[in-house]
Amino acid sequence: MEKKFYITCDSSCDLPSDFIKRNDIKLVPIKYIQGDAEYEDNMEFDDKTAFYKRFREGQLSKTGCYNGDDVEKVWNSTGEPILHICLSSGLSNCYEHAEIKAKEMKKEVKVLDSLFACVGTGMLVIKAVELRDKGYSLQEVYDQLNEYKYFINTNYTTHTLEYFYKGGRLKKSKYIIGKLLHINPILKVDSEGKLYIDKKCHGTKKSELAIIEDIKEKAINPSEQTLYICHADCLEKAKELGERIQKEVGFKDLYITLMGPTIASHCGPDLRAYFFIGKDRREK
Repeated sequence: MEKKFYITCDSSCDLPSDFIKRNDIKLVPIKYIQGDAEYEDNMEFDDKTAFYKRFREGQLSKTGCYNGDDVEKVWNSTGEPILHICLSSGLSNCYEHAEIKAKEMKKEVKVLDSLFACVGTGMLVIKAVELRDKGYSLQEVYDQLNEYKYFINTNYTTHTLEYFYKGGRLKKSKYIIGKLLHINPILKVDSEGKLYIDKKCHGTKKSELAIIEDIKEKAINPSEQTLYICHADCLEKAKELGERIQKEVGFKDLYITLMGPTIASHCGPDLRAYFFIGKDRREK
C-alpha cells in the first residue's frame, strides 16, 4: 500500500534504532555534550552503552535543542506530507522550532507536540506507524494522536539521587537528606507535558509498591495492551518490576528498551520508567 504520509521524529522517543529503520521513519537526532566532545543521539544501541560507560566514569552530559535547519534537512530527505512527532513543549523548545520551520516549508508538515518524553513519545510513534500502515490520512492520524497522547500514563523512579545532584538538578542539602532517608522519588508527566514529583517513597520496596498500585488504579483494559518499559542502564531491575506489574495488573506483554542520551543526560543511569494507556491526564 502506498503511504499517505511520511513520519519523522526526534531521538527523545527512545525506540530501538531497528524499529525506526524498519518502519521507514526519518530521525532528527538531538545533540549532547559529554566531557569535551559533542555527539548526536542516533539511537544506536552501541552508542547508548558507550554513553552510559562514560557517564558512570564521571563524564556528565547535557543536551541541546535542534534548530529549524536541522529539522528542515531531515524533512527534505523524505516525501510528503509529513507528520513530525517531537519531545514535549513542556520540556524543550524542539516543538517550537519545528513548528516555526514547518510553516516555512513548501511541503505539507504537521508537527505533533507529544507532551511527553522517552517511550511515552515512542508510543505515539508506534501508533502513528500502525495507523499509517492501515491507510489513514495524515489529518486523521494527527487528530487521533492529539487525543491519544493524553491517555498515556507513566511512572519514573530511581533508587539513587546521585546523578540528579551531580548534574545540578538537586541541592546538596536535599541530596544528603534524601540519601539518609533512602528516598525513591516517583515522577510523572502532567497534561502540559511537564515533569513533576508525584511521591517521595522511603526505600525501593515502597516505591515499587506505589507504582504497582497506581497502575492498577489507572490502567484501562490491561489484558489488551502492552506495558512499555524504558531503563537507564538497569535492565534487570527494570525487567524484574515490569514482570511483577504484568503479573499483578495483567498486561498482555512487555516492551523493554534502553533509554538514550537525550533523556538520560538529565537523570543519569539507574532510572526506570513504565508507560501504559490509562486515565485521561487532563482529569485531576
